[in-house]
Amino acid sequence: MSWLAPLGFLGFIGLVMLVVIYIIKPNYQQKLISSTYIWKLSLKYKKRRLPINKLNNVLLFLCQCLILTICALLLAQPVIPAEHLGDENEKIIIIDASAGMLVGSGGDNRFERAVSETKGLVDSTLSEGGVVSVVLADAEPDFVVQRASEAQKDEIHAKLDLLLEGKSQCTYGSADMQGAVTLAEEVLRYNSEAQVYLYTATNYLEKNNIIVQNVAKEGEWNAAILDCSARLNDNNHCEISVDVGCFGRSEQLTVSCQVYGANGRSQKVDPVSKVEFFDPTAETRTVVFGTDDFGSPLTSFDYLEVYVSVDDSFYDDNVFFLYGGTKQTIRVQYASSLPNNYFAGMFRSMRETMKNTWNIDFVELKGDEKPATEGYDLYIFEHKMPDVMPEDGVVMLIDPKTAPDGSGLRLGEMVLSNNNGDPDERLADGVDHELMNYVDVSRISVARYRKILYHDGYEELAFYNGEPVILMRNDSATKVLVWAFDLNYSNLGVTPDFTFMMYNMFNYFIPATLSTNSFEIGDTVSFNGRGTELKVTGTETDLSFENAKAEMTVSKPGTYTVTQKPMKGDHLIIENFFVRIPEDESCITKEVDALPEFNVDRVLEQTHQDLLFYFAIALVSFMFIEWFLQSRKNY
Repeated sequence: MSWLAPLGFLGFIGLVMLVVIYIIKPNYQQKLISSTYIWKLSLKYKKRRLPINKLNNVLLFLCQCLILTICALLLAQPVIPAEHLGDENEKIIIIDASAGMLVGSGGDNRFERAVSETKGLVDSTLSEGGVVSVVLADAEPDFVVQRASEAQKDEIHAKLDLLLEGKSQCTYGSADMQGAVTLAEEVLRYNSEAQVYLYTATNYLEKNNIIVQNVAKEGEWNAAILDCSARLNDNNHCEISVDVGCFGRSEQLTVSCQVYGANGRSQKVDPVSKVEFFDPTAETRTVVFGTDDFGSPLTSFDYLEVYVSVDDSFYDDNVFFLYGGTKQTIRVQYASSLPNNYFAGMFRSMRETMKNTWNIDFVELKGDEKPATEGYDLYIFEHKMPDVMPEDGVVMLIDPKTAPDGSGLRLGEMVLSNNNGDPDERLADGVDHELMNYVDVSRISVARYRKILYHDGYEELAFYNGEPVILMRNDSATKVLVWAFDLNYSNLGVTPDFTFMMYNMFNYFIPATLSTNSFEIGDTVSFNGRGTELKVTGTETDLSFENAKAEMTVSKPGTYTVTQKPMKGDHLIIENFFVRIPEDESCITKEVDALPEFNVDRVLEQTHQDLLFYFAIALVSFMFIEWFLQSRKNY
């Protein structure tokens, strides 16, 4: 028992006053008076009733004490503390907004059904005086409404109707169900007895106290192109591998492959088709289009379109575009008055290892051939320098005798090493830069080098005897790498550092814009452009980046085009990539082991049981007893 108004105990002052009154009350005094027979007889009866009178007085005193005590307790408001769970008429509704909810049949899709059933549950809950919360479970779950009551019914319906406008609120990716459950926990912390509903089409084997409402319809099925890739076999002929899925039905599918720009030709090749039968026990398989399927060997292509022509319940994954079949050509010019074999061998190796990214065209000038200063992506000048810097591309200056106009360099004399030309002196580190990744300059020795008197705008990557010998400049107008020493008087060409430096130079100055030409919904696409401007257009996308190094997260399937404006020249660099729906979302009959568990303790609301009624009954009872005793006393 506890007391809501402890100050009510001041009422016990009345009890103290009652005791004081009884203490100071004058005692009965016996006096002698003249008597008669009647008086003597009266005294006789009085003496007989004296024991009962004493007991009556004691009981009367006790009743009066109890009455005052109960009055004091009533003033203190006695209660019995209690705890009870929150209102059970509260619903938390999670709507699955993953791509699989776009599967439709009979004029509506699963997402529309989920929203419709959510409205029905909202109306029934609110009509009974309940409270509702609605969570949209997409890639980044959020509340549609939170702990809304009957007064907000129109607002709730308006927000639910908004979810259906142009399918804008149902994603093409996967749903973060853990994030949705975490949001539901925020409501459960207020009322742990709230019921959690999930409208989905995924079958969860362990539901973990979530009421799962499956909105799938019987007969829904999906055929999908899950992935596509091309590889060159030993004969440098393309083989196309297509991952195909069929879910919800046994079906014979015709998989077609349309080639555009085959072997450098502008026209497209008639589609090649293969028929495969799928059954529920083998829902996915790989279909391979070999070199003999196209009539003549396929060595390159602009892009492929792979598709299945079926009337299934989900159309957005029936086609797949594969880009990058024709690699961009990187033209390299090597001009040297005293050629060595290091560069020719290096680029033969790079041509092979980078064949999936670039087609490297290495041109080595012979004799007195005049070097070009435009039209190449990489210029390597060794010993003999051009009069002016090239108008485009990346420039390597190796053992420069003179400084070309526009290079920003001023050169000094040739200096022998401290050991009179004996290449035992080692280089020292300069600034930390990705061009020097994996390079150990302490392994590199030089016998002579060219002094660089002026190099404004260049970064110093390595030193010899305190003088910069490896420099780099990369700005909006110039991309230059300088080695101020002769490879014939250095051990660099026979160390692994030569390979590291050349690969680093290629990846830094001539990076692949895209790591791949195929992405999945929700992926972050990084662009490593080679120009001054970069623009991305595609499905509901039109973005421009001033910095050629940029990134974006893709949320819609389809083809995207990347357009770059190079540093010099008017031509544009155009590349494409394709975004596909996640494979798990194409599998519309998938089963998941368990839903996330709630991490919320039961919340008990503090309450009390009022005892005023019972104390009032006791008060009335004792007042009646006191009245009765008083009446007997006066009798």
